[in-house]
Amino acid sequence: MSKIVLKSIEQNINYLNSGEVKSGYMLRPVRYSTIEAEDLINTISNNSYVPKSFVSASLYGIVEAIENYLLNGHSIELPNLGIFSLSCESTVAKTAQEAGIDQFKKLHIKFRPSTSLKEKLDVVDVELEGVWRCLDLSADNKVYERITTTTNEGIELPNGDGDEVVEPENGDNNNPGGNNPSGGGFEG
Repeated sequence: MSKIVLKSIEQNINYLNSGEVKSGYMLRPVRYSTIEAEDLINTISNNSYVPKSFVSASLYGIVEAIENYLLNGHSIELPNLGIFSLSCESTVAKTAQEAGIDQFKKLHIKFRPSTSLKEKLDVVDVELEGVWRCLDLSADNKVYERITTTTNEGIELPNGDGDEVVEPENGDNNNPGGNNPSGGGFEG
């Protein structure tokens, strides 16, 4: 069975209705690494007994085809994974006369998981790794301190000022909070 480890991270939260900014703790999955294409190719080859060269050629061919179809307005369905498609960000035109290409801001890639993938999410074991306090919420490069850890019996109370300090780099796995909270009616 799969298991996802979570961290509770202190961060600034912008409340949409009031525009007020407060700090709060949000759960985030721990991201261990980014799997490089070569590692993915090796895993597929080892699990399927298909030569690495065939897997590599197929993977790069699939990626090129997906990119081509997406950038020409198509949606792509990958069985048991989901559907990739494009959406766009735009301003709101109040009248038909104001509507037009000037509303366009940016294209985005959307991913909608398949039903089978969503069902698997419902049975994944989740575990809390700890609670992390931000030492300076106004800093560009945040520094976090773990203030609690987990035990088999639950949350262990903090002892002292925390047991670990992490200075994350942008995009680094050590960034316990990330930059984009989701859900709950607020946005960060």
